[in-house]
Amino acid sequence: MKKLTLISILLIFCGCSPKISEHFEQNNYIRNFSIHIVNDSLQLYFKTPADITYTTEKKELKKIIRNSNFKLKDSVLVYGRTNDPPYEYFVTASKNHKQNYPKKIIVFDTLINNQTIQFIGNPLTENPNRTLEIDLKNMFKSLEVGKSYRKEISTVMDIVKKHQNSNKYFAILNEISEFPTYDKQEEWAKQQMELTYSSFLGENKFYENYLDKLESRFKPNDTISKIIKENLETGSKVLDTIIKEAKNHKIVMINENHFYPNHRLLISDLLVRLREIGFSYLALEALDTKQDSLLNLENSYPTLETGFYTSEQNYSNLIRKAKELGYQFIAYENTDNNKNREIGQAENIFNKTFKLNPNNKVLVLAGIDHILEKPTKKGKEWMATIFKEKYNIDPLTISQTHLNSYRKEINNNLGIINSKFFDSDKLKSVDYLVLNNENIKNKDNPSTFSYQNKMKSDVQVALFYGNEISNKYDYHKKVPYFSTILKSGKKYNLPIKKSGEIYLYAFDKNGKRVDKQIITPANTVYN
Repeated sequence: MKKLTLISILLIFCGCSPKISEHFEQNNYIRNFSIHIVNDSLQLYFKTPADITYTTEKKELKKIIRNSNFKLKDSVLVYGRTNDPPYEYFVTASKNHKQNYPKKIIVFDTLINNQTIQFIGNPLTENPNRTLEIDLKNMFKSLEVGKSYRKEISTVMDIVKKHQNSNKYFAILNEISEFPTYDKQEEWAKQQMELTYSSFLGENKFYENYLDKLESRFKPNDTISKIIKENLETGSKVLDTIIKEAKNHKIVMINENHFYPNHRLLISDLLVRLREIGFSYLALEALDTKQDSLLNLENSYPTLETGFYTSEQNYSNLIRKAKELGYQFIAYENTDNNKNREIGQAENIFNKTFKLNPNNKVLVLAGIDHILEKPTKKGKEWMATIFKEKYNIDPLTISQTHLNSYRKEINNNLGIINSKFFDSDKLKSVDYLVLNNENIKNKDNPSTFSYQNKMKSDVQVALFYGNEISNKYDYHKKVPYFSTILKSGKKYNLPIKKSGEIYLYAFDKNGKRVDKQIITPANTVYN
């Protein structure tokens, strides 16, 4: 009797023990801007968001399955978890039929070659976030099983990485536009890079077309449109309002959308007047680590290593102008992987400025939501929120992005509106909102040089200041102060200074240099 009892217990224990697929240890996790999971033994591939952490040890996975708040019915092939928002998911693969799970569990499944594959999502909060369903659906849709599964992983970001220190933007844009995509996530990544690199090329048909495609999805809210129409201030009142408010603050935070270069023009237009009222630091999210110390050296200027977005001409010209005015630069992006990004950004700004002198005044150019002063409904705190609460320094926050889609509804270059007129929590999380239609034509160099594209195809022309070029091939590492696409056979007036040499280079769509000229005051006919 005792023997039978012991056998029964062992059988029960074995029946309840965590089941792990025999193919689990053959999983390869390839991090390439997303995480790509490849299992050659099953000829299986799918793609997941980059912020998911994966369990690769059997012992750890057994413990997770055993402690799960629901019972898994098939062997686990993949397990991942993320904390923002909190959820976990399992992938099972078996010869069994589709398994049913509790209502709160999200499941996507398919039958391939007599094998049932299920993606099983489990929310780890009482109020599930729709992100889990969206993420799981996208993972499931990227699934490939069989001989045609993706063994080699490449994304559009590989092109970006390959050319990260190149100023041949037309060639990069051409390569990106020809890159094939496999799902909506990759299509969006490709679209963002097309927008970004075409924006590096000033006014051009590619950027206009990409932007029209993006903005055509927008449907205005009538209430918001009415509020804007009734309360917007335009013209000189925009800069006057910002300067008036800035006098009462030690830190001004203005945001941008990274592929709207005209957002940088507002910062550039404010530099002189902010300097006059004591602002002496310019904190730029786009600066790479330690590049601020290099820019703060005498006779320095932006290069391709200064940062990715600072390679855009309006951004580099903003830096050049700030440098001439005597601003000190701050690189503040968080580089500590163990620290929350928003906390890290706030700490970096504070430690490099107010910790040294509480009377310092700082201008910040940030990405979209980092300047929000109020946490989200789920409690996420932004850089500006942390700055306000932790350091007790109230920033003046100005958004150029949260009403950006309404900018075509005004007939002015700039408009500003106080957030108090809106009911939206997000819109009220900043002090002011700006609608920006500024023209990105080069305003700092009003003189022009006549140039004709004699090639049979369109080319990229790039202009460099001579004092930034030190040898024959030095332009490879430098950021042009002006660059655009010139049509075949057309004549153009290019912006130049009347003093000092200007280096002109032209590249075809494959990046081959097709022209080089040195423009000096002596050989120039000004227009």
